[in-house]
Amino acid sequence: MRRVRDRRGFLRGAAAACIVGLAGCLGDSDEGGPDGVDVDVEPGDPEAGEDWSTFQFDSANTGRAPGQGPTDDVEAKWTFSTGGTVYSSPAVVDDTVYVGSNDGTVYALAADDGEETWRHSTGDSVSSSPAVDDGVVYVGSQDGTVYALAADDGETVWEFETGDKVAGSPVVDDGVVYVGSNDGTVYALSTDGGDDLWRFETDGPVQRSPAVTDDGVFAGSGDGSLYAIDRESGDGRWAVETDDWIQSRPTVADGVVYVGSNDDRVYSVDAESGDVRWTFLTEGSVTASPAVIEDVVYVGSFDNRMYALSAEATEADEPTEDGEDDPGDPATYYWAASGFQQIRSSPAAVGDTIYVGNEDSYVYALSAVDGETRWRFSTDGGVPSSPAVVDGVVYVGSQDDRLYALEES
Repeated sequence: MRRVRDRRGFLRGAAAACIVGLAGCLGDSDEGGPDGVDVDVEPGDPEAGEDWSTFQFDSANTGRAPGQGPTDDVEAKWTFSTGGTVYSSPAVVDDTVYVGSNDGTVYALAADDGEETWRHSTGDSVSSSPAVDDGVVYVGSQDGTVYALAADDGETVWEFETGDKVAGSPVVDDGVVYVGSNDGTVYALSTDGGDDLWRFETDGPVQRSPAVTDDGVFAGSGDGSLYAIDRESGDGRWAVETDDWIQSRPTVADGVVYVGSNDDRVYSVDAESGDVRWTFLTEGSVTASPAVIEDVVYVGSFDNRMYALSAEATEADEPTEDGEDDPGDPATYYWAASGFQQIRSSPAAVGDTIYVGNEDSYVYALSAVDGETRWRFSTDGGVPSSPAVVDGVVYVGSQDDRLYALEES
């Protein structure tokens, strides 16, 4: 396995600049960031929106979607109360919102008014985010089961039992459902009947969604490693070992895997070779998944900041103690927005706006250019759910047991 050395110098200077520029400022950026460079991002086309069928929009977990969400103050178009915390991130397909709740239920709601279409009860909490494909909703439950449900009425199509809780979200691609379990396994299941195609075992719980691209299946584990798995055979291709649990979902863009670790770092890894391109040290665990707009990586941390980093890497200054190439740093540190509480929510990048929830109970819209807050909306609980943005409406869950649909007021 590849390991990376602790690199702190880059962040320490950058963090000092960030703290000076941001002290006491809620969701404000630091005047362009430590490198003094703004991000070049164009507004989206409001007419170009698409359905949001899976966690962070696509099977690669990029969080990048076409269209444009609300950029001015918002109000609740509607809210829907469940019987438990909504950690699950909603999917929005064909004017229907699908979401799980810790009350053990999967809900289907009308996107225009929040009226319940159907519900399906499982045997435990549903923190998993539904994935919708070809008229079927795929979702995990902490009862250890992966459920395939008919999108129109919630009836069971098939079920598959793993050896432990399924807290992460399924990814559906080309007739295969990829999903992790707390039993330490990544499963590949056929969409046609739930047949077990292959299993890949790790040495820790796989609590979050994998990313799936033509380059393979990428998954983080509680054993601290990021794995690349051949999507046809299920054989391991490479592994990068970090210094703590990985609870972040990997994101893949332009042949690079980005993932956070509880060792406080964000990693940039070549998808083909497994070589670590750069690491970025924050001051808290990174359990949120990055979002990527072209060559910019957006990610939140338990250090109460949202970061914008270049996808490009600098040259390493020196080799590691064992003689291996030392990973570089992001070529540009654009900005850091501060004043939040812990950021568990994974950002959604739509147009020139970053949408993200926070433990302080607010949903935020930040400028992708400079991190300035465009609006924030208060719920009555922390917001670990990742927003889905469709047709100018932001759909997101809260620890106050509700799902919110937010539109410009």
